Amino acid sequence: MGPPKRIARLTTSLIESLKPQASRYEIGDPACAGLQLRVADTDVKSWHCRFYWHGKRARLVLGIFPEVGLAQAHELVSAARNLLRKGIDPRRSGLTLAKPVRAESAAPSPGTAHHSLQHLADEFMSRHVCRQRRRPEYVQRILNTDVLPRWGRRDARTIKPREVIELLDEIADRAPVMANRVASVLSQMFRFGIHRSIVESSPVQLLYRPGGKEKPRERSFSDGELKSFLLNLDDACRFQRLPHVLRLLLLTLQRRSELALAEWREFNFKAKTWTIPDGHAKGGKGHVVPLSD
Repeated sequence: MGPPKRIARLTTSLIESLKPQASRYEIGDPACAGLQLRVADTDVKSWHCRFYWHGKRARLVLGIFPEVGLAQAHELVSAARNLLRKGIDPRRSGLTLAKPVRAESAAPSPGTAHHSLQHLADEFMSRHVCRQRRRPEYVQRILNTDVLPRWGRRDARTIKPREVIELLDEIADRAPVMANRVASVLSQMFRFGIHRSIVESSPVQLLYRPGGKEKPRERSFSDGELKSFLLNLDDACRFQRLPHVLRLLLLTLQRRSELALAEWREFNFKAKTWTIPDGHAKGGKGHVVPLSD
């Protein structure tokens, strides 16, 4: 059966009876404004939602029949119209259920660029992370690796809690600890987005850590390892100062950064103390280190 001249509404039996022609054709559904079924010359039947965005005609591919049925297509069009009423471009909402035959361009549009996840991430980094964290590059690396490639072009307001869970599950399967780190960054970023009126709510609604409880590292040198470490430092290091640095790290049990930033005025050899200031300590909390002879 070719394209019918006139119908009251689309039905599943009617769709199944449609046959391909020499060129593709489209059928609208009078029962659902904006819904169209496209029948390609290859007999692929795809659902499309047609709408206007900033005065220009636009199209969103919803999925392929029969993977996406008639009832689902109606639901998707209704969801798309709800997004339009909120000023959200459905093409940037992750609305489609199935892989389209030929996806439409998802280039940022004037009405949603301010709400894109890329915009949210940029503001989060420049106005919060870079001002509050000593290592902002760590957060940027998390976003660049696990978040932006997946959602960078999405409207941040359309990301659902289930999508967050699926992303974190994928990360947890390969690196449980990193899943916890990504969850923390996402939670902070969406709270920042609420503060900046980029989003109205956060899709990060977790009750548990996605990577599970993290076990503290308990690795320590044995007596034999300590002896070997101290006796062979000079032969193992290329640079003359490095053995002294490593011995100091072992004897004081402080972090590399704290030793690298240390100044002579921090040391009191009479009292046998090393006072690490807030600006040199992890977390911004300084402390006093007792020194041995």
